[in-house]
Amino acid sequence: MVKTIAIANQKGGVTKTTATFNIAAAMAEQGKKVLMVDLDSQASLTISAGLEPLDMEYTVCDLLKKRRVETAKCVYKLENIKNLSIIPSIIDLAALEMELQGRTSREKILSRSLKEIKDDYDYIIIDCPPQLSILTLNALAACDYVIIPCKTDYLSYRGLEQLNETIKDVQDLVNPAISVKGVIATLYEKNVKDHNEILDMLAKQYRIIGTTKKTAEATKGVYDGMPVVLKNKRTDIAKEYMNIAKIIMKEGN
Repeated sequence: MVKTIAIANQKGGVTKTTATFNIAAAMAEQGKKVLMVDLDSQASLTISAGLEPLDMEYTVCDLLKKRRVETAKCVYKLENIKNLSIIPSIIDLAALEMELQGRTSREKILSRSLKEIKDDYDYIIIDCPPQLSILTLNALAACDYVIIPCKTDYLSYRGLEQLNETIKDVQDLVNPAISVKGVIATLYEKNVKDHNEILDMLAKQYRIIGTTKKTAEATKGVYDGMPVVLKNKRTDIAKEYMNIAKIIMKEGN
């Protein structure tokens, strides 16, 4: 049975897109059929996957519009990564978000669209925008569980409280099955005292399923549309993302 995962945090710059792409690619490398959904109008995941948003005939916008297209038409298989597909985004999503506010059951629009193709995949991974918007609510309503990338700094740590309150509201009102799978501590610098203190605080309150260090290796393959788990497999960050993917797959079975 397909598992749908939201990679969420209302804070920007916590490596949500990097986590999404690498976890998805690691799963695909292990033979799983994976669909990524770019739900951010910046389209960073789309671009990272080697696609040009303006060249896409259909995007996630076409799933969310009142007169939407078939979900399958919005799915693009990545030519350079076997078993991995994406529903791309585009800057138009920012304007469409305003339109969604007036729709009935607006938080369930994405969920209804994804039902059409759920049987085609083992995992659907949604890259959420950096704010607690109607788009993030759609992702939370559609997912089985949430993975939260969090920088090892104090402001990012404090921001988790608001996100958890939103997840609890979604659980109470829209999606009772949703749960938090765990936190990925990101951009960690071992030699920075504050980072170690925040990492300890995170470990006391949340389940940490991985810790990724701050490194230039994480984005070196972006020009080729390749995540670090495939571009530089021997690096520490590639091994960490592969391990995170294995934890998710083991617990998802």
